[in-house]
Amino acid sequence: MEKYRPMLLKDFFSRFPDEDSCVDYFKDIRLSIGMKCPKCGGTIFKWYVGSRKFQCSSCGYRFPLTKGTVMEQSHLSLSDWFFTANMMTSIKQVLSAKEIQHQLEKKYYPPVWLMMMKYRDIMGKRDATYKLSDEVELDISFFPTSSIANVDGEDVIKTQKTPVLVIAESKPVDGILAEYFSKLTFPEYVNKASRLLQKEDKMNIKKAVKYIKMFAIPNQQYDTIKPFVEEAVAKESRTIIDGGHNLIKLKELVKEHIPYPETEEDVHEVVKTKLPWVHIITGECRSGIEVIHKDVDKRFLQLYLNEYCWKFNRRFFRDSKKEKFDLFDHLIRISARYTSDIKWRDYEKMANAINIC
Repeated sequence: MEKYRPMLLKDFFSRFPDEDSCVDYFKDIRLSIGMKCPKCGGTIFKWYVGSRKFQCSSCGYRFPLTKGTVMEQSHLSLSDWFFTANMMTSIKQVLSAKEIQHQLEKKYYPPVWLMMMKYRDIMGKRDATYKLSDEVELDISFFPTSSIANVDGEDVIKTQKTPVLVIAESKPVDGILAEYFSKLTFPEYVNKASRLLQKEDKMNIKKAVKYIKMFAIPNQQYDTIKPFVEEAVAKESRTIIDGGHNLIKLKELVKEHIPYPETEEDVHEVVKTKLPWVHIITGECRSGIEVIHKDVDKRFLQLYLNEYCWKFNRRFFRDSKKEKFDLFDHLIRISARYTSDIKWRDYEKMANAINIC
């Protein structure tokens, strides 16, 4: 049996040389995760190779391979979707739709742009299925965005700062070491503890991060922030904030709530030891978006945040030697499970309304 290794960019066309290979792969994915007949709810199907359709064994209803998936009603080929998924999962940085359009040699930009936006949409839907817990850092940052305003009968692009709620599930390194030492009978924990001990004295950041979430919000009011925190953070969590007035009120939502007031004297220490990751995440995400997209349209900021969080939460998958962590496969699987709220009929208006990459 051939040993698994992650698919690199150069491997894509040998693994998926044509549309049929993509169809076969996606068909197997759909069958493996399970489907229901759109008409009767049946779960047993026949596959018709020529028409690339499933037929329900219960009611005989036939439907195309992409029915009920993010690719439904797309005018792009499955190989275009697969190539784009490979690019988005192989490269850590945010990619522009202009670059994908160039690589796919497509004449028209809007369908490519929308394909990537749909991927970002379902990334957010997948990550919305779990909550952050244990010790959670929480802060509000600001991202440069643009919007279109009508001034004297003309559309004018205006720039502004959009607030973003940043949440990071993190834990002090000392706590992680204590956990590893409590399991010293297992060699894997001994090795991890030893590595952390070697690094601890050199570490500027005294906490390790696990998962993150980011939400573009219309304002910083407590009533606006509250539902996002309720959906994203488990009630038994211990939340850490910088002392902002509206964030302090969140104490009613969690088990323990610790504000750290930022002053001239202690701001550096608070950022370094108590709230490091919300600041690191904000800086990295904001810089990554700005390099490619400059001022992102405010309407689409959340989609770019979705991509950053989805990749960050799976940052160790890319180099894993285990097949279950294949990042490309993960994206294709959620493509089979989720549809997107972004409609094809709106793509031209949305994509042409702003000068984005």
